[in-house]
Amino acid sequence: MFGQIDKIDEMKDKLNDVSPSFCMAKWMHVTMHLLTGHTHSCYLPPTHKIPLEEIKKDPTALHNTNHKKQMRKMMKEGQRPEECGICWGVEDLPGNHYSDRHYRGVDDWTMPFFEKVKNMNWDENINPTYVEVSFSSACNFKCSYCSPAVSTEWMKEIKREGSYKLSDLEHQYLPWFEDNGQMPIPEDENPYLEAFWKWWPDLIGDLMHFRITGGEPLLSKNTFRVLEWLREHPAPQLNLSINSNLGIPKSLNQKFIDAMKDIMENDKVRSHILHTSLDAWGAQAEYIRSGLKMDRFMENLDAYMTQIPNGSIAFMSTFNNLSVVGYQSFLEQILEMRQKYNNDHREVLLDIPHLQAPHHQSCQILTPDFIDYMESHIDFMNKYKNEKTGFKDAEIYKMTRIMEWMKEEKESEWLETHRKNFYLFFNEHDRRRGTDFLTTFPEMDMYWSYCKNLALGKTAPPKPLPQKKKGFFRSFFERA
Repeated sequence: MFGQIDKIDEMKDKLNDVSPSFCMAKWMHVTMHLLTGHTHSCYLPPTHKIPLEEIKKDPTALHNTNHKKQMRKMMKEGQRPEECGICWGVEDLPGNHYSDRHYRGVDDWTMPFFEKVKNMNWDENINPTYVEVSFSSACNFKCSYCSPAVSTEWMKEIKREGSYKLSDLEHQYLPWFEDNGQMPIPEDENPYLEAFWKWWPDLIGDLMHFRITGGEPLLSKNTFRVLEWLREHPAPQLNLSINSNLGIPKSLNQKFIDAMKDIMENDKVRSHILHTSLDAWGAQAEYIRSGLKMDRFMENLDAYMTQIPNGSIAFMSTFNNLSVVGYQSFLEQILEMRQKYNNDHREVLLDIPHLQAPHHQSCQILTPDFIDYMESHIDFMNKYKNEKTGFKDAEIYKMTRIMEWMKEEKESEWLETHRKNFYLFFNEHDRRRGTDFLTTFPEMDMYWSYCKNLALGKTAPPKPLPQKKKGFFRSFFERA
């Protein structure tokens, strides 16, 4: 995130001197899903429910839950919490490896507080320095890979149409959300929100990074309550980040800009980044992110960038199997935006995480011929490599990493299941939402037919070819 990577070996030794499982993130970081009453520290462990009886006694239990304190106790004593298994897996590999436990130790929101946390008792409360919060599931989009737990538009569809019947499960099955405590709580009836605002006046003084996610945060009155607080109570140490799909009405976008303009021009926070999302460009992006209108998106983006010259924007591009064929158009737009908006005080940022779930939208279920597209994207990025106005080494690395991940061998049964589900989901998606997959993604026509045949039990190749072979699908169906 924001680390002094040159200090990582030193910090690794310091962490291990406390214990071989000691991790600063368990104390200094928290994500609070207030819309469902869940929390976790670090993105890797699963969330856990925040007991209502704990926040009634102490609102800091939004972070300092008894569960989390038990994990801290284990870490102080050198035991490995099972929920942190991803880090243990990395650390147990042969050779010298760095897990997120080590990387988080050199972040600017952990490193200065090492001695403080080291000397704390495991059951003491602490204010985190890095907080992410989601206030509400209110959202005007229903992105194909999202969920009714964090999108009111998704919830409306599932209540109206029911779950998606896939080959091995019911996707977006509401009883599952109910059984797992993942049903969103209305903002006006949410005890977790009440606890947050009780804690906020004390919490804000220690915060270094604060990020509001959603839902669509600009549809939540609590987002604007935060902004009004900052206008009245400056926090010059704070790095403020807010997510938005930029599909909101122009008037609401301007309300946000006006608040941020006052905050930024008067140095009421240290910095601000607006995070937004696109996974493709044009009609393909609109298909993936139902509710997106590109004209409105670009109008709202330009208004923000024009009126707030020191506010950065970060694209979170969730790379999925519908991103692959048309991604260069999106990359071309990133280049144009960087040339237009980058200056000495802000930049257009790009992060390219790969989607892992739902599996039917994973790049790993594509067939080998799609690697051609990935190689072309990487060539394009290398052609325009420039740390200021072009593509950064880290971005090219991420795209290359995704391509290598796509090449990993998967079990044939797993591939067949999720290729069936690819067709079953998007065929139903088209029926419910009035979309047309083949019109939007004509480059994927042979893959669509392949998955359709699998789903319907018709003649289809038993498995993809073990190596890339151009024209595989067309030649197969011409033979069939």
